[in-house]
Order: sequence, then structure tokens, then C-alpha cells
Amino acid sequence: MDVESSKAAVMKAESPKKHKRRNICLGVTAAVILLIFLLLLILGLTVFKPKQPTTTVDSTSISDLKVSFDVARLRVDVNLTLDVDLSIKNPNKVSVKYKNSSAFLNYRGQVVGEAPIPAGKILADKTQPLNVTVTIMADRLLSDSQLYSDFMAGAIPFNTLTKISGKASIFNLFNVHITSTSTCDLLVFVSNRTIGDQKCRYKTKL
Repeated sequence: MDVESSKAAVMKAESPKKHKRRNICLGVTAAVILLIFLLLLILGLTVFKPKQPTTTVDSTSISDLKVSFDVARLRVDVNLTLDVDLSIKNPNKVSVKYKNSSAFLNYRGQVVGEAPIPAGKILADKTQPLNVTVTIMADRLLSDSQLYSDFMAGAIPFNTLTKISGKASIFNLFNVHITSTSTCDLLVFVSNRTIGDQKCRYKTKL
């Protein structure tokens, strides 16, 4: 009994020491994890702080334009194809992935043309060029009575709208959603088949 009692006493004496060492290990581990998290958070708010990508319309040109005038019906038939060169600048220190998007061609507030923009990826601190071809859906213009007046005036007003949505992933911990929009007002001059008076506006939302 004396031997067993002494063993029990030794185990009882060692138990608090083991418990204390375990608590120290857990405390150190928790402190290291917290330190790493704070470091990633600081980097995410400074060096890797999300910045707004910008979509810029570099040029818009006419690749095809056919205009016919129906005298009997006082109607104008327009077939127009525009080539729009875009560039998306990513100022972030991480890549940005964007989803399938679209470019729209509007005539006086009505969508008359649409072109798909396939999903892609823009590397960090890079600018991605895009070319979009938008063709008018002629049937959508037939019902607009103002087209005749614009045709007779020699200039048809259009608007292009491009909206690209994506996200930037920081350390695979933080996802920042980004939407970049560009809209341009322009005139198509019928006589010489050129584009003029183009004015663009850009907007980016994080």
C-alpha cells in the first residue's frame, strides 16, 4: 500500500505540471494564429488593399453600315455594326476574375444591339484589351418614329453600355466584388459613315 500510495502521490504531483504545459502550448498556438491573422489583415488593408479597376473605351469604329430609305412608308432601315475596343486596367496586387458580361447598343433609351463578353482573368497590375463587335437588331428600330427625323438630320444618336462584374481574392480569405461600367454617347453621321461627338463616362463600384 505504501508503494501504491507513493505512485499516486507522484502522478498527482505531475498532473498540474502537464496541465500547465498544455495550457502554455495552447496559448502560444493561439497567439501565433492571431498574429498571422493580424498580419494578413494589415497587408489586406495596406499593400493588398482593393483598388478600383477601370474600363476604358479606347475607340469605336463602324465596320459595316447600310442605310436604305423607304419612300412609300417614310421608313428608314439601318444595319449597323460597331467595333468597340476596350481596355480593363487592374491596379490591384492580385488578379481579378470577371464573369460573362455583355455590351449593349442603345438608341434613345432602347436596347437595339447586344454582344457577349466572355469571362476572363486580368493579372495583377496589368491591362487587358478587349474587342467587342455589336450589331444592330434592325427589327427593334423599325417601330421608332424618331429614326426618320434623325436620318433626315444626317446624324443618328447611339449609346454604348458595357458592364463587367468580377471579384478579387486576397490570400483566398477575402473576396472583393467589383463592377466596372462604361457608357458612351456618340453620333453616327450618315453621309460619310463616321462616328463623332463621342463622350464617355466611367464608373467602378467595389
